[in-house]
Amino acid sequence: MPEEIIFVNDKPAQCGCTSRFSDGDGQYSNVFYVTPCSIHSPKGFGPAEVVRDKDGWWWHPDVPDFGEGEDPAPYLAWVAEQRLELKGWHAGDETYDLPEEDAACTAWHPESPGPEWFLMGIFDTEDGPYVSWARRMVTP
Repeated sequence: MPEEIIFVNDKPAQCGCTSRFSDGDGQYSNVFYVTPCSIHSPKGFGPAEVVRDKDGWWWHPDVPDFGEGEDPAPYLAWVAEQRLELKGWHAGDETYDLPEEDAACTAWHPESPGPEWFLMGIFDTEDGPYVSWARRMVTP
């Protein structure tokens, strides 16, 4: 059950959330405006601790589950909603090849394209290991 935020006598809540009321001056219905504190503000999507599994794979834990389908549209819509830019490549696109005995990607350590980029995942595809990076789109 979601946590209740309690306002008493028009004072800020104990957590720091604030509220204000408008009766609409007879033009519209009553409106309550709530400004959430840092505890209750939505958390922006961003970097996460990377702990690759025994085969070298990893996926950002805060990416929603879009089901088992092959359709990338829901994921790409979510990326756009998050205002993220993606960049990625296959292990074979780099200047060295992975050892044959490394059927997964434990020997592959792709470097970030820049300091503002964070890892979205290292995962297997039909064309071999793939790395995906993201960064927040800059708003002019």
